[in-house]
Amino acid sequence: MKAFKSVVVFAVIALCTPLFMSARESVRIPGNDYWFILKQAQNAYEANDYGKALSLAEQAKQNKKKVSDWENSALEQTQKSSKVRKTGDFLSLLLPVLKEKNYTDAVDVINQKVKQYGSDFFEGRFSVLRNWVKDDYLYPEADFLIGKIYKLEGELDMSSDYLNRAYANIGRLDVPDVKYDILYELADLAEFKNDGNDYEQKLLAVLTDDKLYTDKDFMNALLRIVKGNKVESVEKFFLLYRSENDISIPALEKLADYYLSIGQTDKALSCSALGCIASVTKIEDILKNRISDYSYTEFTDLLVRASAYNDIIVWGNENNIWKLLFTFASNARSCNQLVFANTLFEKLSKYEPEAFWRNKAKNSIIVADKQ
Repeated sequence: MKAFKSVVVFAVIALCTPLFMSARESVRIPGNDYWFILKQAQNAYEANDYGKALSLAEQAKQNKKKVSDWENSALEQTQKSSKVRKTGDFLSLLLPVLKEKNYTDAVDVINQKVKQYGSDFFEGRFSVLRNWVKDDYLYPEADFLIGKIYKLEGELDMSSDYLNRAYANIGRLDVPDVKYDILYELADLAEFKNDGNDYEQKLLAVLTDDKLYTDKDFMNALLRIVKGNKVESVEKFFLLYRSENDISIPALEKLADYYLSIGQTDKALSCSALGCIASVTKIEDILKNRISDYSYTEFTDLLVRASAYNDIIVWGNENNIWKLLFTFASNARSCNQLVFANTLFEKLSKYEPEAFWRNKAKNSIIVADKQ
């Protein structure tokens, strides 16, 4: 999603790591500027200086490896002490001993990891934490950026390698929601390669965390209104349902088109229906933040009010929101819900913020009426 996006902007990712390190750590650990170098790489990428961005991203990975090597060494040093070894594996018992024996670096590493991930993540055990640190040289944020650069340069196999590597290590992302950005990049790559199955699977992976999409009862209830196929069904549909998961919108929009292209009209209708609900929810939230007394009354009123804000219109264009509304009506028609489809087409022909989609909707009413 562009603009109004709930996923944290990728450029901010690099700022996360230092939050878990003391000033003393950041000075003495070799390579600890890896986060800042990746931020510079992202800036170069956004400035279309892909050569510089690639070089900096690779440097960031090298520096991350230096930090990982230093952390591993700090933890390994503790095993030279027989008292430490005899104390056992539980961090709660081990930390006082490490402090007593002046293993300051190891204590700092342990505290940083526990603060970042929580003690339960490591089962409260030194061995589990140590094994995690052994692979902490992995830097999915850097691999993600490198994968995007190679895709822009037409090196699709290289791009696929880096993007898949980033996805394989999403558990190490500083900002977990960046996994959706990685999945969308992988889906775009699959589409470019004309790999329909991989394209579908990557988009479905985005929807795995969408509780409404995976709720069969909710999805069936959603479609029952559409298949009620009455003039009043359109307003009832947009009045009754909401979805706060705007991260899913691009996946739903893309899958709606994909399923329709392969003749799976019911799946296409389901995806476009939920995508439209999420889109309307997002627009409603924006309007509530801007208009003090605004409350949703009807679908056409929401479209009229949205049309008054140029940034909402631009956001709708960039994220195919206005297209998605048209697609929803088209999918309803493909499933023989002609009354619902025509009613929605009529509303869109008058109130869609973009003239292109208003005209498409108007022409579709005529086609539907002739069937």
